Amino acid sequence: MIIYLDLNIFDRLEKIDLLEEEEKTEYTNLLTFISNDNVEVPYSNAHLNDLLRGWKKNPIYIDGHLMNIQKLTKDLCICQYWGERNIWWHKRDIFEFFNSKKDELDLFDETLDELFDFGLGDKSPIHLTKKLLLPEQWVSKISKDKFAKLMFPTTILEKSLYSLFADLYSFQIKLKSDYSFYKLFKAQLSKSISSLKGNKDVVNYIRNNDQIPKHLKNDFFSIAEAYKPRFEIKENDNESYYKVIETFYTFDLQGYKSDANFNNMFDDGLHTFYASHCDIFITNDDRCKYKAEKTFEKLNIKTLVIKSNEINKLKNL
Repeated sequence: MIIYLDLNIFDRLEKIDLLEEEEKTEYTNLLTFISNDNVEVPYSNAHLNDLLRGWKKNPIYIDGHLMNIQKLTKDLCICQYWGERNIWWHKRDIFEFFNSKKDELDLFDETLDELFDFGLGDKSPIHLTKKLLLPEQWVSKISKDKFAKLMFPTTILEKSLYSLFADLYSFQIKLKSDYSFYKLFKAQLSKSISSLKGNKDVVNYIRNNDQIPKHLKNDFFSIAEAYKPRFEIKENDNESYYKVIETFYTFDLQGYKSDANFNNMFDDGLHTFYASHCDIFITNDDRCKYKAEKTFEKLNIKTLVIKSNEINKLKNL
């Protein structure tokens, strides 16, 4: 049996001696169960992503967290590496893996200038796009939209193709770092998708072009599915990765048990992807649990999702 633990479970097991008696008994029972020779417990890069956010705030406790996970998993790692068609199950020292991810933090450029600089400064070809002006009508239109003004501030001022590229680059960074901005974006996206429900032409398009049976309700999920970007699955891509992450994110966009933090949401989706390769997923995060269950149900994945106090459900498995 393979059991995937959310980081909140690893954390409670690490603090087991400090817990109140009732909770201590609960986690002692869980620890006994996962310590069985017939049970494997892996860690993943999603756990390391969670720990990296904590490391940025306070690095003091990280070694203790890593030691605890290493003890429980015996360095069994499940990971989807870039450009690989399938996940990897392998032994990898968690300290080495964590340090390699720390090194990667400095690889990402904060601005478009940094991204295309290559030591050329003002001579970088990207600066040629500053001379290409955007259509005045389009700029005027976005300048009147409340959210567009947040998304394209430099574009509205400078009206150049370069400023549009720069704003789009800054936008994807803001989604990950600015919680309030991500919340506004998600609300805007949900509003836009939901508004399609009342559009007769849109509903007919969905029915005629996406083969959705007429008896099915055109709800949020079907509209989002019909209009989502169609990614080209390359030969070395893991198709199940895209399916799980996209499905998880679409349930998040519906608003119920939604997450205001993009990074948390994405890593919960990543935890769910890795858990889909295991028999059991244990999490005490209600938002993650709900979306993982709905994702597994929609994709017909047999992984059982439970909380730490539901360990009795595993006795007959």
